[in-house]
Amino acid sequence: MTWERRGDFQKIWAMLQADFKAPSEVKWTKVSRQTLPFFMALVDEFFARPWLTFHCIVIARTDVDLNRHSRDWDLARRKHFTMLLANKIKRFAAPGKEYRIRVDPIASRYSKADEAAKIILEHTLKRVPSVDGDDTIHSLLTVDSKKTPGIQLSDLLLGAVIASRQGKVTAEPKRRLIAHIAEHLGWDELTHDTYPGARKFNIWRFWDPNCGTERPEITRLATRVR
Repeated sequence: MTWERRGDFQKIWAMLQADFKAPSEVKWTKVSRQTLPFFMALVDEFFARPWLTFHCIVIARTDVDLNRHSRDWDLARRKHFTMLLANKIKRFAAPGKEYRIRVDPIASRYSKADEAAKIILEHTLKRVPSVDGDDTIHSLLTVDSKKTPGIQLSDLLLGAVIASRQGKVTAEPKRRLIAHIAEHLGWDELTHDTYPGARKFNIWRFWDPNCGTERPEITRLATRVR
């Protein structure tokens, strides 16, 4: 979200929690029959606000060539995380635009993974003409998701995207929420990915065209996104 909209987002968050039965923390695992109306309303609010966007990268473990990452899953995850940030910032950067990045604790044995990600990200972006030097990344900080509604909303949407691909969603409330998100995109299911320029809701299905296999997902436009 844009930095100036933080207060607006907090008001929306407080309104929904007052109007519906909300869980103590918003995340995919908290979707149930009792909380479904809250989650449906939250998804509606997300799609109604042009200044809220969601971008994710989906990588199957079988598609990861560990030889490119010193046979280290930890390193591979951190590299893919930084790659996602660099790709998105390069695509949407503009003069004078800066990013304040807030993340859940990065799953890593390295205690300063967030600091390392910021340094690598800044180094990568210095080579991009459209990026405004060292001022593009204002900060990259690890925060507590329980106190950060934006991360909680991301967890919910990412959970729906991943669960759709795993094909193991049996609980009716979660199936209804997945269908609700897909309907907002004009899709019949949530297993598609999007084109790179999709701004509102972007799913990047990582795939190496040189791997010798067919592309795992059908790319579609989001036809109903405002």
